[in-house]
Amino acid sequence: MSRITAVATARLVRDLHTPFVTALRRTSQVSSVVVRVTDADGRSGYGEAPQVWRVTGESLESIEACVRGPLADALVGFDPAGAEPDSAVRLLERAVVGNGGARAACEIAVVDLLARASGMTLSAFLGGQVDSVRTDVTISADGGAWSPERLASAGFDRAKIKVGLDPSDIDRVIAIHAAVPGVPVRLDANQGWDLAGASAAVEAMLAAGVGLEFLEQPLPAWDLAGHAELRRRFGVPIVLDESVFGIHDLHRAIDAGAGDIVNIKLAKCGGLYAGLEIAKEAFAADLEVMVGSMMESELGTSAAAALASAVAPGHVHDLDAAWWSIDLADAGTPYREGRFRLAHSPGLTHAQQRVMPSFAVA
Repeated sequence: MSRITAVATARLVRDLHTPFVTALRRTSQVSSVVVRVTDADGRSGYGEAPQVWRVTGESLESIEACVRGPLADALVGFDPAGAEPDSAVRLLERAVVGNGGARAACEIAVVDLLARASGMTLSAFLGGQVDSVRTDVTISADGGAWSPERLASAGFDRAKIKVGLDPSDIDRVIAIHAAVPGVPVRLDANQGWDLAGASAAVEAMLAAGVGLEFLEQPLPAWDLAGHAELRRRFGVPIVLDESVFGIHDLHRAIDAGAGDIVNIKLAKCGGLYAGLEIAKEAFAADLEVMVGSMMESELGTSAAAALASAVAPGHVHDLDAAWWSIDLADAGTPYREGRFRLAHSPGLTHAQQRVMPSFAVA
């Protein structure tokens, strides 16, 4: 393997089959930037960065500018095979502040390149030993086209219900629980409540007999003390998502006793090896991890699934992003029976072939 000679970007925009609605946003499209890095031997690796204004603050334009500017400057001439496995993450962290999605797409592309050169799947390259991971499916905050039949026909046995828009959320959760009583209830408020509102919601649901598997990010990201208080009051596991972007956020959350589970997302933390570091530190502090996704295509979701297979292969993760924009009748879809199936080809080859955008070279 040889030095990186080129970095290129391509926009990927495609429609969702159902609008995706949370307390933070409503979208009807996948909108992301795919990154390709190429080495002197002509091999290429790929990564993806989603546009999520209300979480990472990045746009398609800002991702492209960051990748094709300072990140390309840092990568061109870099020899990933002659460095430590996490060296690309560190190199990119020094190149820019923030821009987690752009950094993640570049780092994933470099690691994908290494995996392909080794003839390994990305999962195996990261240490994973399974060919699929379980995932939940999201039920939008507006109810969307949800029905028990649709959940069953899609093969999922775990759902995550988006809440935080208005008080009717509680009645909706209770109704969903009654319709599928055997499905554990995962809730995600995306920072939509305050402490009083979250407490009232949890009390009402528990009184109605709803068994809560966990409550994800009920309060604003900064309110670690409030999350700790919710844990104390109800004993319902708290998942931290927007509160934990990187390792320093994790340390602050641990010190505050704010959560039980950390949702690791590549576009937040900046890459695969940053995700591995967060998982290691979380486990050391007796926290669990869940790997999530942010309305990416199969490419970005496959990278997240590879991380999930390496850090927590037996857990149920949150990897349904690509499900919202693919034809489920397609025999090549990675979603089968509530699992995300990892390809057997080197790197992210299979996922990249399903995306196939046109690239502009930096």
